[in-house]
Amino acid sequence: MKIEIISIGDEILKGRIINTNASSLCHLLQKNGYSVSRQTTLPDQEEQLRLGLEEALVRSDLVICTGGLGPTLDDITREVAAEVFDSDFYIDSSIAEELKKRYQDRYSAVKDQARIPCKAKALHNSIGSAPGLVFSEKGKTLILLPGVPKEVESLFLEQVIPLLHRRWPVGQIKRMVQMNLCIVYESLIDPLLRELSAQYPSVEFGIYPGHGILSVCFLSSDEDALSSVQKALEKHFGNYHFNASSGKIEEALMAWFVKHQKTLAFAESCTGGMLASHVTVLPGASTYFLGSFVVYSHAMKQQILGVSPETLRSNGAESEQVVREMLEGVFKKTSADYAIAVSGIAGPTGGTQDMPVGTIWAAIGERGKVPDVGKFVCRGSRETNILLATNYLLGALWRKVEKGIPGFPLLETR
Repeated sequence: MKIEIISIGDEILKGRIINTNASSLCHLLQKNGYSVSRQTTLPDQEEQLRLGLEEALVRSDLVICTGGLGPTLDDITREVAAEVFDSDFYIDSSIAEELKKRYQDRYSAVKDQARIPCKAKALHNSIGSAPGLVFSEKGKTLILLPGVPKEVESLFLEQVIPLLHRRWPVGQIKRMVQMNLCIVYESLIDPLLRELSAQYPSVEFGIYPGHGILSVCFLSSDEDALSSVQKALEKHFGNYHFNASSGKIEEALMAWFVKHQKTLAFAESCTGGMLASHVTVLPGASTYFLGSFVVYSHAMKQQILGVSPETLRSNGAESEQVVREMLEGVFKKTSADYAIAVSGIAGPTGGTQDMPVGTIWAAIGERGKVPDVGKFVCRGSRETNILLATNYLLGALWRKVEKGIPGFPLLETR
């Protein structure tokens, strides 16, 4: 069976919002044993939308659309779909009554939502005003869902998935395993994945690199093959493998710090607060994270963290000696059990032959113990260098606390 996801809305095509619905639906379908063959985005324009739906219904057995079902003038999906299926409309009294109860004095603004195509089955929307719609004709099925992500997920899980299982029951569902790796880059792991792909043809592989973080996904109904692949990856890259449902290293880091009741603080120069931003985006970060000193200038490094003016003059801000003193300053100023201090040249200017753009010096330490201090080079734009440095350092700290591996060098020599 061919399944296609269509996202509808000018706001997506113009880049005003990120299309999270398509990703969410693909994930939920995969989890339930279905594969998506195509994703399409269409505008809120009647002729293009009609042609797009007709073309999708020719090439796919099941088409799932999100968006354009609301009560405003640019929400035309329902009307266009009714035209495609040559359907009249009727007023669904049960939907109308529920809308009256829920919206009361605002009912007039949403009452048109009870107008349902005669050839469609309405799906009850307990969160929003727009019901989902299911058209089926000549072996083709079109499912329309609203565009609000929470409404999409609710309708899909509660009503669409059961419908799919009834109409298109699946056999053995393929299970997906995801392994998250910090610091490792794509070209380093690719040779092993090629070997494993040849050795286990029943397993589908996917590699999804980020900035300093990489996820490997493998999918199969063969549990033995999945287990063998996972063991092989653990054997070669287990020291970089972290568990986090989000795929973010800060989630794994938070789990360790909360579990062990330890605290953390930062001193940031070139990262400009991004280390703190990454860890504080997670709810509950205050249980372990104390804060960050963003000391960008020489004066702030001296005044807040007590970095010696002579150290700055003799060695420069981007140096081993300075990050050591920054780290000492964090421990003096806070009660943190662990800390990171970082200073470097994010770019695009400021580099030299001896100290090129992207050079980062950092110190990672536990209170009362000798810190790990090291240098690495990021090669990208300013924004990329800052993000790489952030994820590298969070990954290095996680390896240190979780696995007892020194923070530097970032990558172990083999």
